[in-house]
Amino acid sequence: MLRLLVAEGNRATDRRRIADSAGATPGESYAKLLGMFAPKARIDICAPADADAAIPLPLDAYQGVAFTGSALNIYKREPESLRQVDFMRELFARVVPTFGSCWGLQVAAVAAGGEVAPNPRGKEVAFARKITLTGAGRLHPMHKGRAAVFDAPAIHGDEIVRLPENTLVTASNHMSEVQAAEIRCGRGVFWGVQYHPEYDFHDIATTLLRYGSKLVEEGFFRNAEELQHYAAELEILQSDPQPGDIAWRYRLGLDLLEARSRACEISNWIDWRVRAQSVDHR
Repeated sequence: MLRLLVAEGNRATDRRRIADSAGATPGESYAKLLGMFAPKARIDICAPADADAAIPLPLDAYQGVAFTGSALNIYKREPESLRQVDFMRELFARVVPTFGSCWGLQVAAVAAGGEVAPNPRGKEVAFARKITLTGAGRLHPMHKGRAAVFDAPAIHGDEIVRLPENTLVTASNHMSEVQAAEIRCGRGVFWGVQYHPEYDFHDIATTLLRYGSKLVEEGFFRNAEELQHYAAELEILQSDPQPGDIAWRYRLGLDLLEARSRACEISNWIDWRVRAQSVDHR
């Protein structure tokens, strides 16, 4: 039986705030998705941002660890961020297969010696468009089944500005040169993406509503009513994700409408890193 660990990237106050709006913490949502691809796995959740964080089992007992996104900014060097960098370094040292979405990719980059900063191009909101696989990315198992160009759920304003050594960039777009990468540190191997393959339309809608007036102020929406209408239409897609008027209006293809297509990289990580390494170690 596989044992997987989800590392929740948010501090306690943000976890509660997200759960109040979305109905679950990011860690809980991530664990549910992992369960779809590994239905017989035991999946635990930890919060390495917390000073008193506890892990249910020793790290060596887990065949894989997945990092969620976070409302934190790693360059602020707050204790909640630095604890997660230390945790990632331990995962590298213990050679535990690790995956990360958005924040998780940034934590891995910093843990391996890279740097993250605010994106001068601004925020990437709701969907990252025209993500393009690099030559290496087209051959990388993390992206098996992906088209050469695709869209994905996204919400971030920071990006990797200096790559650590032994990093292979596998995807980029006009907003971020590093949309996906493999990072090697010592004998440890991390796969990660700047977008959110774990998000569904409900996650995107509730995230936009939490940002609320800030998105209006920054010009993503003309007013609060327009933002609320957009979020409401995403919730309709959540209940009936069929190509139709809403999908056409927002240019949403099957790479976004089909849950397994959205989560392609996570599924591949479980197959190619978690299960493969588990078999190799028997």
